Amino acid sequence: MKMYSVFILLVVLIVLTGCKSESKTFDAVWVESSTSSLETIDSAIERLSDAKIDFIIDDSGNILIDENDLNKTVINCF
Repeated sequence: MKMYSVFILLVVLIVLTGCKSESKTFDAVWVESSTSSLETIDSAIERLSDAKIDFIIDDSGNILIDENDLNKTVINCF
């Protein structure tokens, strides 16, 4: 009975750990297309890619990064 209880506890912990995974939310604008040149945008994309920082380009052409990656982005892109 004790092994069964330990097994159940272990399964519950594994499931809860898996459910805790964070999804990326790209909510910080890194480069705004309306105020930046194409050269600046291309340079930002290259630097973010080289630093292996996830980003997306929205419908307006803005480069968005995850707010959790903001410090890493500043360190690697300046």
